Amino acid sequence: MVITKYSEKIKIYNHYTNYKGRLFIKTLCDLFNDVAEGQTKLLGVDVDTLNKSGLTWMLHRLHIQIHKMPQFEEEVILETWPSGIDRLFALRDYRMLRGSGEEIVRATSEWITVDLKKRRPVRQSVRVIEMSTSHQIEKLPIEHLINEKEFGTDFQECRQFTATFDNIDFNGHVTQASYMRWITNSLPFDFLKNHILTEVEVVYEHEIMPDSRINSYYRITSEGERVIVYHRVKDASDERVHCTAETIWSVHTDRKG
Repeated sequence: MVITKYSEKIKIYNHYTNYKGRLFIKTLCDLFNDVAEGQTKLLGVDVDTLNKSGLTWMLHRLHIQIHKMPQFEEEVILETWPSGIDRLFALRDYRMLRGSGEEIVRATSEWITVDLKKRRPVRQSVRVIEMSTSHQIEKLPIEHLINEKEFGTDFQECRQFTATFDNIDFNGHVTQASYMRWITNSLPFDFLKNHILTEVEVVYEHEIMPDSRINSYYRITSEGERVIVYHRVKDASDERVHCTAETIWSVHTDRKG
């Protein structure tokens, strides 16, 4: 099995972007999923193939570093490759490049294979292990951002969301990109208008099912020129944590609008 980086050319359409013309983080996550699906189909480990054996892919962790978000009407290259195995996790990395070759976004992720009936992780197949470890493509050096000791239990505010039809994916639960939307959209409009997201890490802990109501909590702190926000998404009763996240922001130099 010969493994190479898989890439697609992508145009940033208007509906991919916010009112300042910058790509939404939620849409970036959707694009990651699209290119990953493209490569897993070529390698015979895509969702449809796994489903025939009663299995599926589920994302456990996603860590994104953003040098600069692409703008409306830009054309970029998004590349991905299987980057290793860590216990039950299959690792996958991503890079977004301008036509000049300049890297503007990089990310790493951890995926588990899950038994659809039991909703429990299983060991990665020989094929997945081979495709993830038999090549010489370098893994991106992205260290974990989240430190549970820093999170605490006190959060400033929360915003409520409901898992509606358009939040649900092929696994019958909320898409990982919807979590990202709820994490960032919990923040006030003025904060989002005046800050640029430069890094985010999300750990997905429990599924969110259709029609569920969730609370998206956050706490904003400052560290020099960086603004660090701690996030926790919980169920409506506040008994179950669905995901934990940390985002890092810089002050927006463009105060347009």
